[in-house]
Amino acid sequence: MVFGQGGPPMITDDPGTPGNRKWEDNLAIAFEHRPNETSYDVPAIDLNYGVGEHIQLTLQTAPVLLKRRDQGLIGGLGGTEAALKWRFLDEAMSGLDMSMFPRVIFNIVQSSAHRGLAEDGTRFQIPFQIAKTFGRWHADAEFGPLASTGGRSEWLYGIVGGFDVAKRTMLMAELHGTSRMDLTRDVLTLNFGLRHEFTENYILILSMGHELRSPDQPTALIGYFGMQFVY
Repeated sequence: MVFGQGGPPMITDDPGTPGNRKWEDNLAIAFEHRPNETSYDVPAIDLNYGVGEHIQLTLQTAPVLLKRRDQGLIGGLGGTEAALKWRFLDEAMSGLDMSMFPRVIFNIVQSSAHRGLAEDGTRFQIPFQIAKTFGRWHADAEFGPLASTGGRSEWLYGIVGGFDVAKRTMLMAELHGTSRMDLTRDVLTLNFGLRHEFTENYILILSMGHELRSPDQPTALIGYFGMQFVY
C-alpha cells in the first residue's frame, strides 16, 4: 500500500494505491462559490479499489445542488468519472513513485450539462503523477492532456507539497491549473489541505482554496470537507 499527499482533499492526484483487494473511499461535502452562484456536491463520492499493489480502479460521482442569484435551487447528478491508475515505479526501488491515471468523465444524465450541473461532452485525461518523500516533507506533481468532445483540448497540471506536523497529521499546499494547448488562458488555483488520521481506517480530509486566475468567469472559492475510509 502506498499513500501520498495528492488526491482528495487536493485536486492534484498522486501515485498512491490502496493495496491488493483494499478499498479507499472518500465521502465529502464539496463546494464552489462564485459571485453569482454556488454549487455543492452532496456528497462527493470517490471509490477506489486496489488490484494488486500497483493498480487502482476508481469511480467518482456526486449529486449536485446549484443556487444562482435570483433563481431557485436546482439539483441533479453531476459528472461521473471512471479511471484506472497504474504505478509503474516505486520509491523504495527507483527513488520515486510514478504512475499514469487515464480516465473518462461523462454524464449519465445528459440534461445535467444543460442545467449547469456538469460540464458538456465527454472528457478524456491521461495524466502522469510523480512523488517523492524527503523525511517529513512530501512532494507530488501531475501533468497530462485533457481532450473533450464538448470543447477545446487542454493541459492539466499540479504540484502539491505536504509536511508531517505530527505522526498522524499532514498539512498540504497546492497549485493546480488547466490551460489551452498553447499554455494560454490558464485557470490557476491555490489550495490548502489537512489530513488527520483518527485511526488507520478513518481519516479526516479537508481543503480550502481560491482560483488565482480564471479568464472566462469570476474566480471561485472552493472547499472540500470529508472522511476517508480505508479497509
